[in-house]
Amino acid sequence: MSKNKTEKKLSLKEQYIESQKNAFFREVQEDVQAEQLSKIWQKYKNYIISIIVLILAITIAKNWFITYKKDISLKNAKRFEQIMSKENVSVDTRISELKEFANEAKFGYKNIAYFNIYSTQIENNKYNDAIDTLNDIIKNSSDEVFENLAIIKLGTMLSSLSGKDLTAIKKNLLYINSSKPLSAVAKFVLGSIYVKENNFDSAEKIFEDLVDNINLPVSLKSQSLTLLNYIKSAKTK
Repeated sequence: MSKNKTEKKLSLKEQYIESQKNAFFREVQEDVQAEQLSKIWQKYKNYIISIIVLILAITIAKNWFITYKKDISLKNAKRFEQIMSKENVSVDTRISELKEFANEAKFGYKNIAYFNIYSTQIENNKYNDAIDTLNDIIKNSSDEVFENLAIIKLGTMLSSLSGKDLTAIKKNLLYINSSKPLSAVAKFVLGSIYVKENNFDSAEKIFEDLVDNINLPVSLKSQSLTLLNYIKSAKTK
């Protein structure tokens, strides 16, 4: 005999009673859950409210900062353009205005101003002043990319001038490891310094690493290979 035939069919009255019973149990369960939630709310409401207020405050502050940064960056851009677009201005006056701007500038424009000061000094053969400017960027920059760029420029500059102590700059170049921005360029400059110091073993290791670096730009890899071949030729003499 089939299962359906063996099962006892409920009467309409029994079905109604069963449905009311299930509804009652559901209501009890909902009441229990509501009571539990009420107890949780009473116990932790101060914490919950604090978290909600904190989230709202962070959201408001974040939106305010985005707007503030945008406004300040626009003002900095306009001021920087005014300084750089002035005609018939002496070198000292332009540098002075850029320094004044740098002292007040925010969000990257401080570094941009100082790099333009450096460029102006280089163009006008003010090499010692340019070295001081790069050292100021290295000491005071809060942006790692700008700091590393200043280290690289300073290393390139110092290595081209005679009688300069390269101890500190070599240490700074070593600091720019593979996890930091511009690390490959920093290694190239350091290797070039080693070549000029006839420290061929250290230079060879650096340029071998650069040549083997599959992510290195073609131009930098080509220069690295040229110096590596020069080192190997010099070591055999």
